[in-house]
Amino acid sequence: MGFEYRRDASGIVVVTMDMDGQSANTMNPVYHDLMGETVARLEAEPDLVGVVFASAKKTFFAGGDLHGLMAVKAGDAAYKAWLTEDKGYLRRLDRLPVPVVAAINGAALGGGFEICLGCNHRIIVDDPAAVVGLPEVTLGLLPGAGGVARLPYLLPLDPALDLLLSGRFVQPQEALSLGLVDQVVPTRDDLVPAAKAWILGGKATHVQPWDADRERMSGADLAAARALIATRRSEVLQRTRGKLPAPMRILDIVEQGLSLDMDATLQDETDRFATLLGLPETRASIWLTFFAANAVRSGRMRPEGERTKIGSLTVIGSDPVAEALAKAAGRKVDVARGAADSDMTLITGTEAPGTVPSGVVGVQVTGLLSDLTIDGVDPARLFGFRIPDVLPGSKVVEIIAGDLTGNDTLRMAYDLFQRIGHTPVVVQDRPGQFIARLHAAYAREAQAMLDEGLAAPALDRLAYDTGLTFAPEPGADAPDLPEDGADRLLFIQSLEALRCLDEGVIATEEEADLASVLGAGFPPHTGGAIRFVRGLGAGTFTARLRDLATRHGERFTPDPDLLDRRDLLAERAA
Repeated sequence: MGFEYRRDASGIVVVTMDMDGQSANTMNPVYHDLMGETVARLEAEPDLVGVVFASAKKTFFAGGDLHGLMAVKAGDAAYKAWLTEDKGYLRRLDRLPVPVVAAINGAALGGGFEICLGCNHRIIVDDPAAVVGLPEVTLGLLPGAGGVARLPYLLPLDPALDLLLSGRFVQPQEALSLGLVDQVVPTRDDLVPAAKAWILGGKATHVQPWDADRERMSGADLAAARALIATRRSEVLQRTRGKLPAPMRILDIVEQGLSLDMDATLQDETDRFATLLGLPETRASIWLTFFAANAVRSGRMRPEGERTKIGSLTVIGSDPVAEALAKAAGRKVDVARGAADSDMTLITGTEAPGTVPSGVVGVQVTGLLSDLTIDGVDPARLFGFRIPDVLPGSKVVEIIAGDLTGNDTLRMAYDLFQRIGHTPVVVQDRPGQFIARLHAAYAREAQAMLDEGLAAPALDRLAYDTGLTFAPEPGADAPDLPEDGADRLLFIQSLEALRCLDEGVIATEEEADLASVLGAGFPPHTGGAIRFVRGLGAGTFTARLRDLATRHGERFTPDPDLLDRRDLLAERAA
């Protein structure tokens, strides 16, 4: 259907977005044409009273087309021109001489919320699934359809920067309290009537705050705003180690916008957005935080079969892991401590289960699951799990499949951990499993550098500067660092990750990359231990391995044909 355009007797046009062949509305070339045609039609509509933008999908609007963005090269003038025209449609919405309302029936994220910002009034349904936000920074991007330019006009600067730099999702009641939306209604059926009522109620305005006739900022307020931006810039540099350019670009746009009008700020936003496209860090971030994360989140990587709902769980153990699991699970399922008969039992530490549980049993392991026996438990309903301790607070959990562990058992474990907020990856019961093998590879290489005479503070600085997120922030000193030190720490881990894939220890690149970053502390800006290889290309990676092997030893020599077997000759788009 595209965009349904319907005018009522009062002169209000309701535009219902329902893009054909898509489960969600997205900012792709089809949207570009539809929005352009719609805005032109609205501009020509005689005696227009108001406009409501609604959606026939479960979500309001899902944002940009990330498949398309992955294909855009740096300096693509045609894409930049396309984006400029695309943003121009929303600017023309700004300037319509009638009030425009967004009727937000579900998630409005990224470009979807930027459409909402192009409206004068935003009404949202009171449903936790109806989240709003600008998550582009988590993808190595910035809101490129007006979000950076407009949000600081809508909110005070501090909360605006928080949303732009965190990319977090905001549920309806908080969105109302922040000023992201203007009204919350109980049901979806209330949205369009409430929008029409506002338009006809006598208090509606078509003038956007950024187009109001007032001075943007001056004097003490301008100085305070610049000071706040400087503070946020320091925080971003500390958090990202300077490896991710998008948040710094956001701060640059906001700072420039303090003294520019809206049209100049929108142009600055376009220019800086375009500089991010095609960057290795951008492509890696999109891969990791969207494609890989969604593959796991959607269940595409889980063992096949119907989703299982666990109603009861027993947690045995008194260590911090047991306490954390019981607390997390207690929000979702009935949790018992000590011996009890439940759908699933999780055993942590060294405590024995007591009576033999009748359901599925998971055991926290530090070594091999096959080295453990629990009397009376069928091996088919026994699995291992490990929550890595490389990164404090990590939500990755390795679900360890023994040779006799049943598929139903793995599926139950996967569903439970996902339900209680963890990111599960299934690994086979082999020495070291996956995350521990990567960190052990790092530890061996770090020790080799120490043995060569590198001072411990210099090693800490090297690990930190390389972007390894488990490395603590070092002191202010600037020691001399080995020229190839960063490559040694990264290449040895990526080589180990490739071996794990090749041996079947971990099944997919998506899981390997997520586990390497979220569990082993591999630098996020690389996209993960396997994405790092793809980003370089197999030829460059292999040549550098040979060079490192010549300089530092055969440990950098890959197994014969390893990279060919993994088909790493080209960067993977998605």
